[in-house]
Amino acid sequence: MVLTPARAVAAAALAVASGLILTACGGTGATSATVSAPAVDGAALPAHVHNLAYNADTLLFGTHEGLWEQAPGQVPKAVSQEAFDVMGFTQNGDRWLASGHPAAGSTAPGSLGLLESTDEGVTWSPVALSGEVDFHRLVAAGDQLFGINSADNALLRSDDGGRSWTSAGAVPLFDLAVAPDNPDTLLGTTADGPVISTDAGTTFEAAPAPALIAFLAWTPRALVGVAADGQVLESTDRGANWQAKGRVAGPPAAVAADGSRVAVLAGGVVYESTDNGATFTQRVTGITGH
Repeated sequence: MVLTPARAVAAAALAVASGLILTACGGTGATSATVSAPAVDGAALPAHVHNLAYNADTLLFGTHEGLWEQAPGQVPKAVSQEAFDVMGFTQNGDRWLASGHPAAGSTAPGSLGLLESTDEGVTWSPVALSGEVDFHRLVAAGDQLFGINSADNALLRSDDGGRSWTSAGAVPLFDLAVAPDNPDTLLGTTADGPVISTDAGTTFEAAPAPALIAFLAWTPRALVGVAADGQVLESTDRGANWQAKGRVAGPPAAVAADGSRVAVLAGGVVYESTDNGATFTQRVTGITGH
């Protein structure tokens, strides 16, 4: 999700700075990342995986050299025809959205603005803000989109599917998730803990949690959070209460969730759970740049 290697380092730094402990959330704190089947070697992936997403049971990787995918048990392969730097990525039904920087040798502007794909990431076309904005975080619910501009950390909102945008101003968000059933409700993570907005990002207030949550993924079933030390948590009441689930080894760099599946990139390994984050196995290993 805005998922550069620097963010993994920042997540680790947040954990150290805050003296992160998880006893208050009722978890055992035991590491639950184990291997039950041979993991796939991810060495083929370009360095710097910025984000993760699911397309059914296939994992999607937004990387420094385009959008990639990894089907269960298969080695990763490129999806996008153009190897642009996929800094921000989200799915909105059959419409996939991205932002970032152009591929080497491209004549496109340095900031790609909002791009869209209607063929599952193979080809991309500009929608808005080309040459103006580089979103390092994108989330969507229906026609309502939110993005964090890397240049000034401004939170931008679109109410028409990304064609026009307004700014909510600079908001010190580390990650962002939108409620699937209510696009006016957002949960964000900051250096001081989670924050919540119920007015489409106009204002935020503290949303106390028992851990310093770094990354978020919101599904119709639950809100999934990954703490800076690798503890996975979930909330079924919009972040009011959290339950500790499993844990991955190392500070996280990306998270994705879909149905009962949760995937977390940490320390060059994608850990995957098929039981709502209770236990994890290694799905992809050897990812460089993490």
